Amino acid sequence: MADFQQQQQQPHHPIALRPGGPSSRSTSPQPQPQQQYPTPTANTLATYDGPTDDMPGSYPPRNPSGTGPGGAGGSNYGPSRSQSPPSQVQQGYSNSNGARFPSSHYPPLSPTNEPGAPSGNPYAEPSRSRSSTIGQNYPIALGGQQQPPLPMSSPPQQTVQPLFSQHSGHQLQQPQSSRPVSRGANAANNMSGPGPSTRPTSSAKSPFSTPITSPPRQRPQQILLINPNSTRSMTDACLSSLRPIVPPGVEVTGYTAPYPAPTAIESTTDAIMSTEAVLRDLAKYAASNGETVQNYDGMIVACFSKHPLIDALRESYDVPIIGIMEASLYTARMIGGRFGIIATAARSKYMQVDAVAAYGLDHFYVGSEATHLGVLELENRPREEVAKRMAHAARALVAKGADTILLGCAGMTDLVRAAKDGVRDEDGRRTVNVIDSVEAGLLMMTSLVGMGIPTSKKGVYKGEKEARRTRGQNWL
Repeated sequence: MADFQQQQQQPHHPIALRPGGPSSRSTSPQPQPQQQYPTPTANTLATYDGPTDDMPGSYPPRNPSGTGPGGAGGSNYGPSRSQSPPSQVQQGYSNSNGARFPSSHYPPLSPTNEPGAPSGNPYAEPSRSRSSTIGQNYPIALGGQQQPPLPMSSPPQQTVQPLFSQHSGHQLQQPQSSRPVSRGANAANNMSGPGPSTRPTSSAKSPFSTPITSPPRQRPQQILLINPNSTRSMTDACLSSLRPIVPPGVEVTGYTAPYPAPTAIESTTDAIMSTEAVLRDLAKYAASNGETVQNYDGMIVACFSKHPLIDALRESYDVPIIGIMEASLYTARMIGGRFGIIATAARSKYMQVDAVAAYGLDHFYVGSEATHLGVLELENRPREEVAKRMAHAARALVAKGADTILLGCAGMTDLVRAAKDGVRDEDGRRTVNVIDSVEAGLLMMTSLVGMGIPTSKKGVYKGEKEARRTRGQNWL
């Protein structure tokens, strides 16, 4: 009796798990409050058949042979080959000789629970996973004798907790299955074991990170779309085509060149006249620091050519300035191997050949096909006629080897559908890309503004304002 009370005051070993109980791979057990149990006597040990109201838990039947870990004549309350080590309640009882099961008989469970591992569970059956015994009762055989199964009401069944896996920073509950879970699955999903696993396990984390979003802007990006000719309807058509694709936080303002700018730009002379008209007019609205026009973050020249206005504005202002031709050329190089251009009149074909060579992309250029229509005829002619000419030119470029088609005029911005229908495959698929140069210009400009990259003023685009003042030229 004194030995039993002395053993009750000794520190308890970590709680070993019964099949179906909570996982033993959690952190170190917290001290449990001492529970008072009735003192066993020879009569209670001899007549014990199962748990009673004042004795919680379930204990194996006593071995009549008197053999067990406690030695000859001792009681046999050790676990069988199919059981886990005894619980805290079991360790509190001693045999009639006062001997206690040493803790060396119950090493900690291995995270992988493999037989033969240094810290493996010697009581687990090698042919069956620990998780396969959840919710099942097996007869317990001790001393070579078959004993009756435990009463069904003996230990209350523990609730099996669902498994969770880490995915993209969120906890996802996996559905429960009646099939046994393998040891490898337990090792992969249970990452809070007492120590590192004895074999490498695959990570259950997703290779994809949590998506990121941009913080709200203090003010929207403000882009100026410059139409270098004096036809206002063409400016409105460009803004209408851009409305569905304008990114959030971006404002686009149209600008039409004033008189005496030409109504259309179809030659070098038209380009020079429009450059002079726009450059003088925008100087009236320049910001006080001279870095931009009003408060615009970038400017787009909506003319499909190597327009001289592009370089003139880069010399005059610091904000990024791009043309729709160069924006669509660089876009075509990123999504295709060879590109072609649908031109307006025959003269435009030759001007485009020189411009592509100046941009250094003539190696990827299969040529241009003209619709033999003027810039203003794209709006004035019947839509069916214009659409047929666009589709014919697109098919001719594909026959030359183009896999990407560029619309070679800002006035073609509402004819994208006609060009796409012209290069549609017989089965209805679209394997050839069609690029609207105005859309390419806007989206490339928003990228430059978002990166905060201004026009470089070190080399060719160094401002000439001070040099003009030095030589007495103050009329610009």
